[in-house]
This record gives sequence, structure tokens and C-alpha cells, in this order.
Amino acid sequence: MTTGDPGPYDLLLRGGRVLTLDHTGSTATALLLRGGKVAAVGEERRVLDAAGPATRVLELGGRTVIPGFVDAHCHFEEAGMDGDTVSFRGITTMAEALERVRNTARSLDTGAWVRGQIWNPVLQLPEGRVPTLAELDAVSGGRPVHLPMAHSSCVNSAALRLAGIDERTPDPDGGRLGRDPDSGALTGYLWEEAQNLVAQVVPEWTEQERAGQLLAAMKVLNGWGITSVVAGATHPRDVAVLARLAEEGRSTLRVAAMVLPSGELIPSVSEAEWESLIESGPRRYGDGTWVRELGVKLQLDGGMTLGTAATREPHLPGSAYAGDLLIDHARLAMLVSRAHRRGWRVGVHVVGDAAIDRVLEVFAEARAAGAAGPGPDILIHASLMRTDQLERARDLGVVVAPQAPFLWRNRDAIAARMGPHRAEGAVPLRSMIDVLGIDRVAAGTDYPVNELNPFQNLYTMTTRRDERGRTVGGGEAVGREEALRLYTASGAAHTGEERTKGSLRVGCLADVVVLDGDPLAADPETLPALNADVTVVGGGVVFDRHRELTDRRPPT
Repeated sequence: MTTGDPGPYDLLLRGGRVLTLDHTGSTATALLLRGGKVAAVGEERRVLDAAGPATRVLELGGRTVIPGFVDAHCHFEEAGMDGDTVSFRGITTMAEALERVRNTARSLDTGAWVRGQIWNPVLQLPEGRVPTLAELDAVSGGRPVHLPMAHSSCVNSAALRLAGIDERTPDPDGGRLGRDPDSGALTGYLWEEAQNLVAQVVPEWTEQERAGQLLAAMKVLNGWGITSVVAGATHPRDVAVLARLAEEGRSTLRVAAMVLPSGELIPSVSEAEWESLIESGPRRYGDGTWVRELGVKLQLDGGMTLGTAATREPHLPGSAYAGDLLIDHARLAMLVSRAHRRGWRVGVHVVGDAAIDRVLEVFAEARAAGAAGPGPDILIHASLMRTDQLERARDLGVVVAPQAPFLWRNRDAIAARMGPHRAEGAVPLRSMIDVLGIDRVAAGTDYPVNELNPFQNLYTMTTRRDERGRTVGGGEAVGREEALRLYTASGAAHTGEERTKGSLRVGCLADVVVLDGDPLAADPETLPALNADVTVVGGGVVFDRHRELTDRRPPT
């Protein structure tokens, strides 16, 4: 991370290639940033004329400048949790995972919760399973354990007791408790809404702890050249902390939040309670460029790698199972229509085509009843979307936020759980762009389910090759410039900010990343190895790999 004076200050970038990524596809050789915005872009001689005597200069040395990356769906806050939770990065066996839980438990006071970062042991470990209740009990020292896994979580006996859960506890709506098929004993594995039974008794972070975690996460993303995110599922408490950090001038990442008004992906609140939670409508904080509430987040089905996405036909031959729809039509219609009336856009987690059918029906009904939202509603993931659904989404003005990284290392898991044809047809980016238009499709990662690395994502989008070099649905590959636009200009359009960011035009926000290679010209196999050398947000240097700017004082 950087040291010294981070700015903002006037900054001239010259001696390289500037990809503006506006609709003209123009390039330049120099860029001038002033007052937190782009002041000039074009040929170096002309840009130099606009620079002043106190302007700092970054000699690009042939490097490439692009607008800052916009991750249109991620849970970025998870990147700042290393100091407070168990990380499972890099583990290769269940024994290693359990040892990390043991070591964390030993470091905590008696009675303190052992909390984990989101992971997926079924895909991540050769054992292909989650830890058992007995295993977690053995390494926890009697402390409660809560290990989230996106759509599910693992807990130990102490956590179940604190949540008041025993064998007599019924499965909640939209979720289920793991039970031994023979004895009926609880296994500590919680699916979907069953997670909330334990999550609601896990102590909240203090505001100071949460601020530290969010700032740490911002720095991690800045190191990848990411300057803006759509935060995929944001608790109102986190929105308040983000707003305070922005007001204090400490933010280094712009956040458009998909809000969980009730704190739950599948709200169990009554209609009156839902109305009270959303009545204030979405808010923008300060000038609206750093923190804003983009919409309400809901979840309708499961996932591809879990084999719980809701599909029109059964997942596998010889089976009747076609995934899980977690909200019935009437309740979904109520949640959506109430949100629309209060001025909220609605983003719904949908993966399977049956789930997409349901949410499109609800959006269409709301539109026909005159209760459409204030802006385009969002299909989040839409991994198994079909052509007829794309056409219907286009006609309804709906946008999509897919994540190609699901193809990177999950092809076999998807094929095993949902059939090879679904793996090959997953994340149909080419079709999405062709039917919806590129400004209605935005790239993201769904971090921490997938990696943050935007360069690996560019590789996957443009080659459709996975980590083993296999082509997965090659006909859905997109071009290099299209992939970059999905990650920049389209990301800005996704949040309604296409006039102010996502491209390098005069007057746009000074959110810029300097790369150590040209993503348009590089050999395809070298794309994942590209790096961000300098990241600038609002004219301030927030990441400087080689300290070319932050170790130098400005002219006096």
C-alpha cells in the first residue's frame, strides 16, 4: 500500500496509451486530472498546455491507462476480515481447515464466537464435504462457531444451543436444518434462511471494528484497480458506516449498495414491517458519488455449484429435482411492488431459468399495474438465462449482472450437479450483449465466492477457458474491448452514473488505473498476469505499487 501524500492533486499521466472506453473507442497519449475530475485527455502536446506549474507528472513508460474497474456485484467487505475471522484461503485439506478454526479459538476469550470468512469446502477441498458437528466441537474449545458459505453455513453445538435450536426445531420458510437421514440428529449444516436462526445471535461488530474492516477491504480492491463496486447484499448498519467514512474523507472506493432492509436475503417480515423498513426510499449520502443505496436485494433461488438453482426441467436424468424456489409468487410480488412504490429498484438473485421466469413475471405484473420501479430492475447472476428470457427482459427494461468467474474452476461441479449442457450454456455473455445491449450488462465477480482478480475475469470472458485450459461454452465469448466496457462503462451505466464515470472523458470523475500491460493487445494467455500499478480515485492516489507518486513531494 502507499505511503506519503496521497492527494488529490493535479496529475498529468503521459508517455503511454490512454483507453478512454467511451462510445467512440478513442485512444490518447496523455491525461490530466484536476479537482477530482478529468480535465483534459488527448495528444500529449495539447494536454500539456492545460497543465499548471504545480502539476505532478507520472511518466507512464508505455503503460496503459483505463477507467477504474467497476465490480458490479461483489461482497467487497469480506476482503477486510483477515484480522477478525478465520480465513480458509490456500487450504488444501479438511485437517488444515479445522486446525485454523482451532488456532483462532485458542486466541479468543472463553465464550467469544469463532467466525469464518465465506468459503466453499465442497468445491475447495478434496474431501468434497463440509465439516461435521463433531469435528467443529472438537476444535472449538467450547466456543460457538459460525462458518458462512454464501448460501449455507456450518455451526457447532455451542452455536446451536445459543440459537435455541434442537431436533424439535422446524425448518424455517425458505431454508432447512441439516439432519442425519437415519437418526434425525442435527448436523450443524444450515441452508438458506436457516442460517438466520444462528446469524441473529452472533454479536454485531462495533462501529469502530466495522469501519476498520471496510477500510481494509477498500484497500484490497484498490490494489486490483477497482474503484467502484455494487455491494451485493448490504446491511443498513454497514451503509451507515460507509456514509460516515465518506463524510470523513476516508473512503477509497465508491459503493452503490444493494440493501437488505431487514438484514435478510429472504425477508421473513410482515407486509407492514416491510413497508416500515423501506418507507424512507433509497438515499444518497453527501454528493452521492461515494455512497448511495442503489436498490433492494432479494434472493429467489440457490446456485449452480450447489445444485440448488431453480430450473424448468430436472437437473439430471432420472431425477425429479429441479432446484428450490425460496419465495412464492404472491410474496415476491408484494415485496417488489412495495419497494417500487417507495422508489426502490429491485435486484433479485436468480440463477436458474425457472427462477428467472418467476421474477420476470412479477416485474411484468408490476409494470402493468403502474407500479414499476424508478429505474431498471436487476437480475443478479442470471447464469442460466435463455434467449426467450433475454428478449422479455429487454422488453421490460430489465438489466443483468452476470459473473463469468463462475466458469473458472466450477465447470465440473456445475456439470455434475446440473448436467453438462447447463455448464456449457452458463453465463451467456455474448447472447446477453446481443439481445440487451452492452450498457445493460455489467461484469462482476460475486467475491468472495469467486476471486476479485479483474484480469482473470477478462481472460475468462474473452476466451471462455477455465483454469485447466478447457473451453466452456466458447460461442458465448466476447471481444476484448467489450469485456473492458463491461467492467467499466457498463458498470457505470448499471448504477445510472454513465455520465460521470466509467470512461475517461472531460468532466468524468478522476477514477483511473494504470496497468503494466495493454489488455487489448496482450497475448490472451498473459491477461491473468496483468497488474494495476497505480490506482487513483477522485484524483487521490489510493494504490501505488512502485511508489512512483507517493514517495515524491509535489512541487512548491
